[in-house]
Amino acid sequence: MAAREQAVTALEQQIVATSITEGMWTVGRDIEPGTYRTAAAVSDDCYWGIYRSGSNGDDIIENDIVSGGFPTVTLREGQDFENNGCGTFVKQ
Repeated sequence: MAAREQAVTALEQQIVATSITEGMWTVGRDIEPGTYRTAAAVSDDCYWGIYRSGSNGDDIIENDIVSGGFPTVTLREGQDFENNGCGTFVKQ
């Protein structure tokens, strides 16, 4: 039973590391680098932003206000990512 619990815990940690919910996340610490796409189509306006880590959102690398479709972002170490209302981004 303990081996199964460890396997489930490892899988849950992997899902968390490759899924981005709402909030501000640091790439390489909170989430893995890579390309992410929303799991579901965006139906209302949402905002996402990529910033230089440690800049408190002041050093914008790329951002967008999206009102539909499946937003896709590519994240690298040394960046922070903000997801505001876009749903869950999933690593591709």
